[in-house]
Amino acid sequence: MNPSKRTIAELHQELPAFVDKKMGILIQDLADDAEPHSPALLERQLAKWEITEDEEHLRLYFNPCQFVAIPIQNGPVVFSQEDDCIRMVARDNRGQLAYHISFGN
Repeated sequence: MNPSKRTIAELHQELPAFVDKKMGILIQDLADDAEPHSPALLERQLAKWEITEDEEHLRLYFNPCQFVAIPIQNGPVVFSQEDDCIRMVARDNRGQLAYHISFGN
């Protein structure tokens, strides 16, 4: 799969396939004054997902209450096939953050 930007309609089609799969979540601070350390990788299983009513964020739930909110309107959302996973990268240009989410078995 070549990297490509996804629309909200495409996210609705593709994300159901990742439910119950392992996720690796890494949030990178892109600000010029960011601390020079490697961000920690958080590994969780995707319990469910939803797009907020205002369509600004994608919520990836670990359980019925806990989630990470990924901005989908302040920068591109790109999917790519990697060795043994599918990687989603979303950029929040306003917040100067990059979200790297990998979905595997």
